[in-house]
Amino acid sequence: KMADKHRGDSRGTYFQARLTEIAGDKAAAQALYRQAARKPEFHGFLAADRIGQPYALCPVEVKFNTPEQAAIARDPAIVRAMALYQADRPGWAQREWDDALSRFSDAQRRSAVAVAQEYGWFDRAVFSFGKQPEEQRMYALRFPLHHDATIRREAAKNGLDPAWVAAGIRAESTFNPNARSGANAMGLMQVVPATGMAVARRIGLPWNGASSLYDPDANIAIGTAYLRQLYDKYGPPYQVLAGYNAGPAPLARWQSQRPGMDPDFWIETISYKETREYVARVLAFSVL
Repeated sequence: KMADKHRGDSRGTYFQARLTEIAGDKAAAQALYRQAARKPEFHGFLAADRIGQPYALCPVEVKFNTPEQAAIARDPAIVRAMALYQADRPGWAQREWDDALSRFSDAQRRSAVAVAQEYGWFDRAVFSFGKQPEEQRMYALRFPLHHDATIRREAAKNGLDPAWVAAGIRAESTFNPNARSGANAMGLMQVVPATGMAVARRIGLPWNGASSLYDPDANIAIGTAYLRQLYDKYGPPYQVLAGYNAGPAPLARWQSQRPGMDPDFWIETISYKETREYVARVLAFSVL
């Protein structure tokens, strides 16, 4: 009953392969897995794992501090956009950015994204890319590693994969330390103040109120310790991510409803669309 547009994407192809394999047609399943594995995304990675095939990653090299980028950095609208972003005026910065990009070629737009990254405005590669297929493979711009020393230190302290922590930050805030959600989740790892205070006290970290969560080092320390806390209580990373996004109560319900279910089917049957997509996104980001 699946529509053709869904049947043809990596998700639909992967699950068609899984069900074909379960039905006993291993050869047909292998062909479908190979088809799904061509995509460098979550279900493509799952398919590659099923057949022991390398991931379909083909990064486009990104160079920084080029003459082209220097010229873009001097554009008056870009100068204003970077200054406004650093002054924590994102709305005004966005207007200047849009004005600049309305005049730029594709090559100039990519140079502008590289300039923005040098200023710590990392989400420009998320919201300004996509017009050209090769832009999706500019991983150095789309998946930055900022605060990497803190990420590595806190991940090691808590016995976690630093790529998992970095992927969570990329999904939660795109490395914006001042990010704040409608649910009052704050900072790089989008921690709510009540959780932040409780975790900070547990790990002996000074707590100076909710504003502490806007400090990158404190936020990463608290967020990573909270991930470890969930890991110790709930187990596999894919379930930890579900709990991190949706909360402990829905996670407990999903665990009781589907004990022992294979991880790929468990993720696919999460009843919250946002959480279902969040888990897949963070796991894929950790690979990238």
